[in-house]
Amino acid sequence: MNTIRQKEFDEFWKAIQTEIHEHPVITNNSYCKWFKKGEFTKPQLIDLFKQFAVFSKWFLLAQMMRLLNAADLDAETHARYILANELGVKTHPNGSTEDQPFKTSWAHINWLRETAQNIGLDSIGLGNWESAAPATRAFIHGLEETYGSKDGEVGRGASYAIETWAAWGLGKGEEAESYNFWKELITGIEKYNRNNQHSGEAPIPLDFFLFHFNSEKGHGDNVLEELKESFLKPGFDGDKFIRAGKQALEAIHTFWLGLDRSRRELEKQPAMARQR
Repeated sequence: MNTIRQKEFDEFWKAIQTEIHEHPVITNNSYCKWFKKGEFTKPQLIDLFKQFAVFSKWFLLAQMMRLLNAADLDAETHARYILANELGVKTHPNGSTEDQPFKTSWAHINWLRETAQNIGLDSIGLGNWESAAPATRAFIHGLEETYGSKDGEVGRGASYAIETWAAWGLGKGEEAESYNFWKELITGIEKYNRNNQHSGEAPIPLDFFLFHFNSEKGHGDNVLEELKESFLKPGFDGDKFIRAGKQALEAIHTFWLGLDRSRRELEKQPAMARQR
């Protein structure tokens, strides 16, 4: 990258840091900050699993749209790897699924169903569109419009924002990682399991969440490299990239704000109802 282009990229990078990296769903997710305390009730945990399962199941459609509408072959290949993994193909450490085995039980929605069995959720209904809250439906539609956009450049901006959100803080030390949303969910469930170890209920398995936490750093690194490469291509539209990224993050934020409203409503229920 020559000196002039480097200066242009540096200016663009400053805009990315302000418009994308400082978005409240990354820096101030009120639901996850509450959840990490581990003080939620069983109905509140069930609510999270129900809505997260809708996300896990219907993300497949957005990912397929991302694959079909990819701006170039590299983006298409990366999208195919993610889709294959979501469907049950193992990945290499670099995120590739080449020559890797497949199992139906490894499909992420099935893995989440298995995880949720310990809190009594119905595997058949888990993830169905009918169980989606309005905020969850708005979130999925938002991903389809951005991440799955027919405009590959919009999809690229959304992809960068989504992967940056999911990988936030990873590889930057224990304190920084403690603010990653996957880590916040893991911390909350660990505390919940400890608090309920004498209740007679089986602990909530953490493998599903730990897998994502451990794999997201590679995804974050990939989209950063993709950003640098895309910036140098003719016709790259930095404003469109940032707008798409912000729109995708707004959709994600809608999901978590919906869960935050729901958990507050559940807190208002009588104690006996909360224990069911």
